[in-house]
Amino acid sequence: MARIRYCDSCGARLPLGASVRRRYCGDACRAQAYRSRQSARRIWRLGLMLGEAESTGDAGMVRLLTCPVCGQITFAGGDRRRDAVYCSGRCRSRPWRHRTARTAQRAP
Repeated sequence: MARIRYCDSCGARLPLGASVRRRYCGDACRAQAYRSRQSARRIWRLGLMLGEAESTGDAGMVRLLTCPVCGQITFAGGDRRRDAVYCSGRCRSRPWRHRTARTAQRAP
């Protein structure tokens, strides 16, 4: 009797006649799993970089890897855009509000 197996990515049931080596239900799930693995690896590397920067006292690198508003680790390039500066939309909009308020005060 064949054992019921499930997709490693989405949890959908694999066909009964599928190869023993098959892990995903389709190309989309395989691609999603690949992207997830790559993201996890980037986050791991960024964490190592941050730990090394903190231990050596490299303030410039610590500043690059943390949010300038709240100080939380941004992990840009992990699960966020590679050029992300802020950790969230809230932290991104706060400096923008301050800048627009300053320009509104300067305007006659």
